Amino acid sequence: MNAKKQNRNPALAFAHRRTRNLEFFSRTYPAIYNFYKNYQMTRAEVVISTAEDEVDLRVDGKSLYNGQARARAKQGVELFENTFSPGKKMPSLPPPWPGDYYHPRFAHMAVDNLTKLSPVTRESFTGYPIPNFYPLVVFQGVGLGYQIEQLVESGRVENAIVLEPDVEVFAASLLTTDWEKIYNAFQKSGQSLRFLIGAKHTEEGIWGALLENLLHFSPIFPIMNFFLNERGDPVMEQVARRLNREAVASLTVWGHYDDEVRQINNALHAFYNGIRTIPGRGSLESDVPVLIIGSGPSLDNRIEDIKSVRNRVVIVSAGTGLRVLLENDIYPDFHVELESDYLNYRVLSSYDRAKLKKVRIIAASQVCPLIWDLFGDQRLYFKKESPISGMFGSPDATISHGTPTCTNAALALCSQMGLRNIFLFGTDFGFADNKKHHAKQSIYMKSEDESLHAELSEGATKAFSNTKTFAVKGVRGNSVQTTPTYFTAKRSVEYLISLTNAGARTFNFSNCADGADIEGAKWLDSQAFLEIAEEFGSEKNRDRILATLFSENAKPVATDRIESQLKATEDSLKRLHSTISGLIKSKKLEGKKDITRVTSEISRYMEQELVKQDPSFYYMIRGAVRHFLYVGFAHTLAMENSREVTEFLKEWKTSFLDCFEQLPKHFHNVTHKEYKMDNDPWIYQSINDPE
Repeated sequence: MNAKKQNRNPALAFAHRRTRNLEFFSRTYPAIYNFYKNYQMTRAEVVISTAEDEVDLRVDGKSLYNGQARARAKQGVELFENTFSPGKKMPSLPPPWPGDYYHPRFAHMAVDNLTKLSPVTRESFTGYPIPNFYPLVVFQGVGLGYQIEQLVESGRVENAIVLEPDVEVFAASLLTTDWEKIYNAFQKSGQSLRFLIGAKHTEEGIWGALLENLLHFSPIFPIMNFFLNERGDPVMEQVARRLNREAVASLTVWGHYDDEVRQINNALHAFYNGIRTIPGRGSLESDVPVLIIGSGPSLDNRIEDIKSVRNRVVIVSAGTGLRVLLENDIYPDFHVELESDYLNYRVLSSYDRAKLKKVRIIAASQVCPLIWDLFGDQRLYFKKESPISGMFGSPDATISHGTPTCTNAALALCSQMGLRNIFLFGTDFGFADNKKHHAKQSIYMKSEDESLHAELSEGATKAFSNTKTFAVKGVRGNSVQTTPTYFTAKRSVEYLISLTNAGARTFNFSNCADGADIEGAKWLDSQAFLEIAEEFGSEKNRDRILATLFSENAKPVATDRIESQLKATEDSLKRLHSTISGLIKSKKLEGKKDITRVTSEISRYMEQELVKQDPSFYYMIRGAVRHFLYVGFAHTLAMENSREVTEFLKEWKTSFLDCFEQLPKHFHNVTHKEYKMDNDPWIYQSINDPE
């Protein structure tokens, strides 16, 4: 059929457009093609409007555009471009400043030295001037696709995520939108177009899926990403506000090379010292109540509850919750540790040593190796999000989603071992009074080691000051103050609960802390908790669980493959330097669009290729890559003088590549030695100490 006939018959033109779109998706996005190749719309209908060259979309019988889809799209794009016009200042996550990377370690110092070369200062920064392009646009809703077509045709969109929760609406766009033409606008090196279709139309459903896609653009997100809410959807608006509000939390989970290599060094000591591993995941199937004890301020009000059920439940202390229990003559069945820093050993060794020897420990493999001998018996597990698990671990002894705090680790460990009835105590993740941020017997509030207590108190005063905290919903409907780390920990708990409850087995998660509200964990007062503990508590079953956890048949980590794994990591560091060097040197690097494209391409390599090829190495090195990209992208986008941009990018390129060229040698020097604790200075160093 010729073009004139198609123009006279819009229905035929729509059918032809759908056929061409499906052919395009079959070549480029096969998952979308497979879903829609035989799809028949039942709720959505594209309607030819009486107005010339206009159409409408009806969903569930309701008109979305009142017969003016094209005109509405034009108005929406004009409003977006006026709101985010070039030169306007965009408030966002600020660039890192000199001193923000303060650890006197190899890669940290390299990044910090780079921040000192920027002409942008903390005092002069007033926001990011929007450039004459959009580094990343999230199209929140497709509709008939006209807004996307019009904005993309301007040539100003560098990267885009197309988000449409309603599969019917996206099906309608196949009739009206030339998706191949849109795709072709993103074919320059460093550009990208991603689709997110069919996410559940709730804040939680969209937020998690969208965040996963946004991380492919780190650190363009969270610095300069734009949202275009096609239909003014209030759920989409909530998601955008939440992503912007929680931007700072995303940085806390990046990690850094210096910390990762120190953790590997710690783990190697544990392996060579024969610390044994936990039993297999799922081997502790039980409804016996498990009490996970943090050190939030509300723990003081629930100590008697814990004492009253002590012998019929499993008590697990997490991090600094241990001291509170010991000072109240409660010995946990085991203690969980996650942190790798030497400071953690200083904290634990300040407790009553005789009491510690009556406690068993289960810790992530990377903890300071001096810690193991403080306890009566020891088992280790592998943290999935650590390179150590991929390099040396086994799937059965690997625990996922147990970060960023010890409470997260304890919850992940217990639930993934098969313990189905979990109660959270002292897991406040917030506080009503900024001066009462921990339980009274916590080391932050009290200690026999006056020097250590003073050091921790000083740090806590800064971390929990009014300027560093923000309000979140409390369990009683009130507001409590939280910190970025606590907030990230709370979200991690909520995600783990959601993920666990999506499985086939039934779990119960209860919140017995009086701090922040935890979605998925029902809050219980003392009476409600004691009734459940009475019903499900069992000393016999508790003993069975502990006998399995600390079986004498447990095996240590095999050491025969360590050397080959370390050599493979060195080789991976060399290949990564070569890859990044090739990506940077092959491109012009003089302006803001240049650093945007380089950042996008390196990030896409990390998040789409490296993570699949070598996930353990990805977890080891992603932080160092992201922090260099963060400095380069943020400082460049903050500048307003093109000559300064060009000069700074030269310095950034040199610093980035020089650091990564030296990483293989640095890694070799750290990890190739005799693993004896009396002659390795690294295990006696904090991340705050010079190498």
